[in-house]
Parts: sequence; C-alpha cells; structure tokens
Amino acid sequence: MRLHHLHLPGLTPYAHSLRIQSHLVSLHLSSLSSSSSPYSTPPAPPPPPTLLTFQTLPTYTTGRRDHSRLTPQQITHLLANGTAAYHPALRGGQTTFHGPGQLTAYLILNLRTHNFTARSYVQFLEEAVIETGARFGVQGVRTENPGVWTEDGERGRKLASVGVHLRRFVASYGVGVNVSTGLEWFERIVMCGLPGRRATSFEAEGRGGVGVEEVGSVLAEVVAGRLRGVEGLKGVSEREVMSEEG
Repeated sequence: MRLHHLHLPGLTPYAHSLRIQSHLVSLHLSSLSSSSSPYSTPPAPPPPPTLLTFQTLPTYTTGRRDHSRLTPQQITHLLANGTAAYHPALRGGQTTFHGPGQLTAYLILNLRTHNFTARSYVQFLEEAVIETGARFGVQGVRTENPGVWTEDGERGRKLASVGVHLRRFVASYGVGVNVSTGLEWFERIVMCGLPGRRATSFEAEGRGGVGVEEVGSVLAEVVAGRLRGVEGLKGVSEREVMSEEG
C-alpha cells in the first residue's frame, strides 16, 4: 500500500477542497459498508490513504465547538469586509484561519488500518509537522495545547493547527502549517481559546523563501514514512481521485 498525495496547485476555494475530501471519505465509508454486507460479493477494496494538500483563499473555519458560539457580529468580523470567507467545519477544535502562504493538509484514512487511536492519530499529525519543520530548520514542539508550537509555555508561538473529524474510524481534515502566511489574519481570532497567544510561520522564524508546495512534498514524504502498513508515496491527480467510485 502506498500513500496517495494529491496537491492542488494555486489558490483553491475552500469549498472545492471540501468536495474532494468528502468524496475520499465516501470511498472509505462505502468500502466499510460493502465489507459488512452479506450480499456484497466481493466487498469493495478499501481505498488507499490519501493526503490532500493545498493553499486556499483567505478563509476562517470553525470547529464543532464554536458553531453555536459565534454571534452574527463575530462572523461579520471574520469576513474582514469581504476579503475572507467563513465555513463551519466538521472537525474538532476552535476557530482558525486558512489562506495564502499556509499549507493545508488533510489526511483521509481508516484509523484501524494503521493501528491508530483517536489520541495517537492527533499525536501522529503533530509529530509529522514537527519533523517536516525540522527538515527546514524550524523547531516545533507538542504541548498540552493542540497543534505545533515553537516552545512550551506562554512564550510559545503557534506554527501549525490541528483538527480532525472521525466517522466510523475514517479520519478527515488534518493540519494547517504556516509557511509564509500573513500573520495579521490571526489577530481576528483567539488562538486555541488562549488570549494573548500568537501565531508564527516558517518565514517569521527566519526560514523565508520556502514554498508551500515544497513543504507539502516533504510532509507527504514524512507521513508516508511514518504510517504503518504504507510503503512509499504516489502522486495522483484530481481527475484520478474524483473518478474513483466506491
């Protein structure tokens, strides 16, 4: 089994990336349904794990925890006079930003196939980001707060966010890694619900000139190397992914 990597070039509308993710999730769920049905002969083969990487237009997303908490006035504030979009998301976590200069990486897989629990899977994502950052000379650590930070404690700045959604052990969503993101976008939100904490990026940490696609390629290599049961990496196109049927 190889990890499939689909990178979307340019700036992708966030809703478009969600459609691709939803299709990949449906393939996994269809496979689970057919394998449990006594009338399916033979069952549909499980799809490979797929890493979807992209940059999106400026977009704020809320995790399930914040869906009912945001007031209309707060949503208007996030829209930044029409320069950003807003999307409620199924993932866990709170409000975060995705946009140009950030690598958004959504990993769609079955936790059981790769011997993950929900907790160990989040740790896996954080450690994959940490290893990716280290390859570019950017230090990151895990703390008691979700995501990847420059250091523990109040002085730590957030380098990457993490949020996942699980349905019948099929994981979706993933991480947002700030490469050269405009950090002013994060001033409109409270990082992890922690007032006073700030975001950072590869560029702000002294590693400028690095492309988002380059970071995405390294992250894909790291994920493929760490995933149990995976041997190697295969680049795939959007057409290939969307033509697959469950």
